[in-house]
Amino acid sequence: MKFENKMKNKNLKIKSLLIIIVLVLLNSCGKSTEKQKDSKGNSDAFHLTDTLSGPYENPKIKEYKTFISQLDSMDATSSTKAAEKFKEIFVNQSTLLCDSGFVIFQILYDSLELNLSNAHQNDTTNYEPLLSGNQLTVSQKLKDYRNNLKNNGFKISSSEGVSYIEQDRNFIAKIFYSFVSPLMKNYLTEIQKENKEGFAIGGNITISPRQLVDRNIWYEKFCYENPNFVFAENCKNYKKAYLTYLLCGYENTSLYAEKDTKQLSDFYINAYNYLNSKYSGSQTAQMILPYYTALKQKQTSNALAILKSYYIKGLIYSSKEK
Repeated sequence: MKFENKMKNKNLKIKSLLIIIVLVLLNSCGKSTEKQKDSKGNSDAFHLTDTLSGPYENPKIKEYKTFISQLDSMDATSSTKAAEKFKEIFVNQSTLLCDSGFVIFQILYDSLELNLSNAHQNDTTNYEPLLSGNQLTVSQKLKDYRNNLKNNGFKISSSEGVSYIEQDRNFIAKIFYSFVSPLMKNYLTEIQKENKEGFAIGGNITISPRQLVDRNIWYEKFCYENPNFVFAENCKNYKKAYLTYLLCGYENTSLYAEKDTKQLSDFYINAYNYLNSKYSGSQTAQMILPYYTALKQKQTSNALAILKSYYIKGLIYSSKEK
């Protein structure tokens, strides 16, 4: 439930998750077994793999880990220092090796986001002027604070009157896209798009029914095609969360327009119809169809039984309709 709780915490952006990333690093990154290859097609003499862990850790990965471990995870400038070191170490290296190096950076980046946001929220400084339309009232001190965050890959956002620090994924695109593999770039581009679009504010889903369906299908397809991807576990958790919201509703975006009469909301009618018309052959559509049929026929017990079976199988986070 860590993924779901994180998404609910800010209700504004779908963001990278520190805990999940760490789990990925510990459990998933050693799955790839591809070797670096030079122009002669045989550079395996020193057993240097592109993975983060294994019998022989690539010296460049080890060097980058050592550098990262020496940085201050409370200082925003650490992200820029880490990015510059990344470019220095991984220039002209294989994209698989760059992917592994990026995972190390992402762990630091997530840690910085968490620590900076906690420090921001515990600070007694009034940051509201930074979020107001009239920037003439913003002091130079606050401008410097904002610029320091911006220059190092972070930004100030707010939800329900509370401001916090989050990652600016444009920073990732600018620095890392030219280094990582096409597969990693595809994943990062999706995360950047979702971050820009948002997800919910004040407990209300702010993306369209079609966007919610498209995200479900994107993760279904990506997880199926890339089971050994370095962030596979992260993708599975996104998939599980989005499917939960597609089936059960999300906080104030209820499944029902009228709970007493079990009248489905337009949001979910549009989502299910779009899913069945555009992605009828998908696993998501096959899961939704019997559920949607039960809901339309107001067979509540059947619908709940379907949700319960999906929950028991570990496909969704909750079996409760909202």
